[in-house]
Amino acid sequence: MKAGQRVKRAPATRALGWMAAVSLLACVSPPPSPPATAQALSPLSLDPVRLLPAAAVPLPPSSSPPPGDGDEGLDAGESFSIGTTSHGRLVHGRPLPSDHLSLRPRPVSVRRRAIHGTAELVGVLERVATSVSAKWPGSLLFVGDVSAAEGGDIPHHVSHNSGRDVDIAFYMRGAGGRLRDGPDFLQIDLEGRSKDGGTFDVLRNWALVEGLVRDPQVQVQWIFVAQHLRRMMLDYAATQQVDPTVLRRARRVLLQPRGAAPHGDHFHVRIYCSEHERLQGCLNNGAVHGWVEAHDAALARRIGHVLPFLRSSSVEEITYAITQIVRVRARQAAPHLAPLRGHSDPTIAQLASDAHGFLLGERTPPRWAHLTEEEVWE
Repeated sequence: MKAGQRVKRAPATRALGWMAAVSLLACVSPPPSPPATAQALSPLSLDPVRLLPAAAVPLPPSSSPPPGDGDEGLDAGESFSIGTTSHGRLVHGRPLPSDHLSLRPRPVSVRRRAIHGTAELVGVLERVATSVSAKWPGSLLFVGDVSAAEGGDIPHHVSHNSGRDVDIAFYMRGAGGRLRDGPDFLQIDLEGRSKDGGTFDVLRNWALVEGLVRDPQVQVQWIFVAQHLRRMMLDYAATQQVDPTVLRRARRVLLQPRGAAPHGDHFHVRIYCSEHERLQGCLNNGAVHGWVEAHDAALARRIGHVLPFLRSSSVEEITYAITQIVRVRARQAAPHLAPLRGHSDPTIAQLASDAHGFLLGERTPPRWAHLTEEEVWE
């Protein structure tokens, strides 16, 4: 989404589709004999999260977070998204390849240094581009802005903060039906044409959409595109022997956003958090489609493992537990934090107070701004 466009705030209930799965947390009682040392964390099998001692994720010096910001214990070895697409971060972002036979980053995005995404996102782009090129040799998928190497705000966008959003140029044809793919985002009129005489290639653009929807390794949340282009692709797909499930899902994810530009000059693709990312603090926002595996059960298990450490005698373990709970925005765990607001250690007392207020939506401490509610425009 481009900066300056109107957005609307997502209702809090939509931002936490997993809450039903973790409602049992409110009744969980910590065991009477919690572990007393950091070494006791090991038996809980919390992989892939790195256990204590904490390993903070390197951030730019200008934005280095204070202790207890929720980044403690992150997996230092893999690519993942933290927080939401408008307020989050990217850890170990993977750059778009510069030598791929069927995919090219847009030069303007290279100059902006906005070509980093999660490994899942970059991987699906490579797979889809390869598939389209195999069917239509010579095809080139030009990929625009993804995210900065560490995520965060980038010019010209409200979202694109956490490596799960990407802008993609349309596949185009020129005179005589020849392939004419390029890096420009060309505005397409109601007849499927650009001002310079190009034509929106319905077949290849549908193949792109179908490849994204079918991909077994990612789950697509949205493919934002103008309504008239959506209609062209779906009308074509309806004449083909497309799997009804794929067609039904494509109808759901293809969307002209409300309250934002119609996206008549490029696709904007957004994918959901993977299970690994959810456990690291990646936050989906907006609709969770009925067929999507949101990894709620895995998240509930993680919080169930973490809760006992709130009663540890170790300040380090309590800090770890609080930041884990906040990172995944486990609101049902808020009652477990309330007693810690009177903890004898002032650091723990303040952290617990901040976390409790944040989870209940009463305030947002600066250290957790990247975990705030998402602005959505579906």
